[in-house]
Amino acid sequence: MFFSTLLIALCVAAPSSPQDIVFPEYVFTPPSALEFKTTILDGTPVYIAEDKELPLINISITFRGGDYLDDAGLTGLSEMMATLLRSGGTESMSAEELDEQFAFLAANASVRGSGTTVTANLNSLSSNFKESFVLFLEMLQQPRFQESRIALEKDGATESMKQRNDFPSGILKRENSAILFGDSYMGRDITQDSIASISVEDLHESHKKIINPSNMIIAISGDFNKDEMLAFLSDSLQGWASGSKSANPPSVESTYAPGIYYVDQDVPQGGVRISTRTFRRGDPDDEAAAVMNYILGGGGFSSRITQKVRSDEGLAYSVGSRFSSGVWGDGVWAAGFESKNPTVALAAKLIFDEVERIKTEPVSDADLALAKSALIEQFPSAFQSKAGTLAVFVSDELGNRDSGYWETYRDKIRAVTKEDVMRVANRILIPEEMAVVIVGDWGVIRGGDGDARATIEDIQKTVGGTLVELPLRDPLTLEVVGE
Repeated sequence: MFFSTLLIALCVAAPSSPQDIVFPEYVFTPPSALEFKTTILDGTPVYIAEDKELPLINISITFRGGDYLDDAGLTGLSEMMATLLRSGGTESMSAEELDEQFAFLAANASVRGSGTTVTANLNSLSSNFKESFVLFLEMLQQPRFQESRIALEKDGATESMKQRNDFPSGILKRENSAILFGDSYMGRDITQDSIASISVEDLHESHKKIINPSNMIIAISGDFNKDEMLAFLSDSLQGWASGSKSANPPSVESTYAPGIYYVDQDVPQGGVRISTRTFRRGDPDDEAAAVMNYILGGGGFSSRITQKVRSDEGLAYSVGSRFSSGVWGDGVWAAGFESKNPTVALAAKLIFDEVERIKTEPVSDADLALAKSALIEQFPSAFQSKAGTLAVFVSDELGNRDSGYWETYRDKIRAVTKEDVMRVANRILIPEEMAVVIVGDWGVIRGGDGDARATIEDIQKTVGGTLVELPLRDPLTLEVVGE
């Protein structure tokens, strides 16, 4: 009798179709950095959050300093130093012994370098976190830079370099960065000589320069008591010499000549990157540009560029655009794709057609609403875990972002109008200020598609500037092949 009554009740309560299901309104309030931030010792920032869901603790220590500190002849030094912090042993342990100790503790430690930071991570069981952290700290403070691991790292880097010309995408990325950012740390790339030149002394000097408390921001989340953890961190880090604070990355203000740049390669598909510099983070047009780019090419299958080039014409499998505002210099707007050589010019023309359209025609109510709702609905995902939340705040601190930025982010997105989209498109998307980089079979690409819908000459009329052949560079030396 009970089960019959229950079944009747469920049938009565069940909706007749999925469209009748009513979901409660999702309300998300972004966390504030100030809720999680404290300091220890003489002011070392710590972002800390208890998370009892699993018996794990995750700590991330981010150090200010990266590629921008490398001398031109030692490009790749800071990233190699970061990798070898983990793989190169300590003063008291060989690299192999360090690996065994982390494995015994079931702790995962890693270190990676980038253009502006070095980040060390430790994920450990809460039951043996203290032992794991002591080992982790020894790894950071007392690196051995074992010769055998240095040789292994250099060999791996050399093998990777050998493959740099194997795919158009690699050449495209390298040449595009060099054009946009010149000889700055954002435009340079490693060579066999720069890697081979790195000595143990260079690694120790880079370590001393970057890995010290003056450059350090800590983020820690997991199964612990907050006050006890802060006390433990203070005691563990006590006595670590402060060292010198790294200067902020330099402003990248390199100039470039707009136009079409190409590398002639006998490949079945041509790769294209269309790009221009934008502006810095905090610009009043930041949110409007994000909405504009979502509609134009950043919104996946709903974006205009993807619909036109992929869905309607079938010219490229992956095509779209991205927008960024820079932290230490101007950001970038870029569109890219790979297409069969004969249709490269046509796909590029269709992109420029969509650029012109968004600059001259107001976007539709539906397009504007979709872009804004997508950006707003994606927003909470950045804060879906405690570790992810703290990572956002560490990045904000390193980039000097206003601590209250996220509280008003959605309101700024909602406030974007059609007029804002058109205005920011006209501000950023100026074809005469764009660099178009093409890698592919130039003789075929230049002739255009068989239906005469577009040729490279059509693209050159749009962007103006010069038509420049870029020589293929040796993958190891980056010097011109044959010279």
